[in-house]
Amino acid sequence: MITVESALECDACYHFEFEKDIVRFCSQPIRFPYYLNGKQHTYVPDFLVQFDSQEYVLYEIKSSDAVSSTDFRAEWDAKMQAADQLGLELELVKEKDIRKKAVLKNLKLMYRYASVDGLTDNQKLVLSIFEKVGTQSVKTLLHTTSLAPKTIMPVLCNLLSRNLLETELDVTLSIESKFELAYHAKKII
Repeated sequence: MITVESALECDACYHFEFEKDIVRFCSQPIRFPYYLNGKQHTYVPDFLVQFDSQEYVLYEIKSSDAVSSTDFRAEWDAKMQAADQLGLELELVKEKDIRKKAVLKNLKLMYRYASVDGLTDNQKLVLSIFEKVGTQSVKTLLHTTSLAPKTIMPVLCNLLSRNLLETELDVTLSIESKFELAYHAKKII
C-alpha cells in the first residue's frame, strides 16, 4: 500500500503505476540530513522508484506554487547536494508534468479497469484481432467484435494497464483512439 501526503502525490502514483520501465515504487522511502544556512535539517523524499534497468531514483513531487516560492531553489539545491553525497539520484517532478489533463484522465481510467486476474474471453478476443489485423480504432473494433460499446473501453483499458496494448495517451481516449498490440504481447499470444 502506498501512503501519500497530497492529491498531487496521488496523481503522480498513476504515472508511476503505468510507466512501462518502472518495476516498483514506494512512498516516503528514507530520510537523510541536509544542510541549509549552516543548520542541519531532515529530508524525506516523496518516492523511491526502481526501474527495469536496476536504476533507483528518488522523486520529490511539488506544486507550481511551492516551486515558485523564493526559498525553494536554495532548499532544493541543498537536498540535491545531500542526496548526491549519499550516491542517490534525486529528481523533481512538477505539477505541470503530472497533471497533463488528457494523460492523467487516461491513466485514471486505466487504473479503474486494471486487474491482475487471468485474461477474460473478451480480452483474448480483442488481442487476437490485433494480432491478425494490426492497429485498430475503437470504432473499428466495435464493428469487428460483438462487444457492446460500454464493454469495449474497459477491455482496452485493462489491456493497456497490462502493457499488452499501446495507444497515444496525450489525447483523451475515445471511440476514435487507435490501439496496437504491444511488442512483448506478441510473445504472449
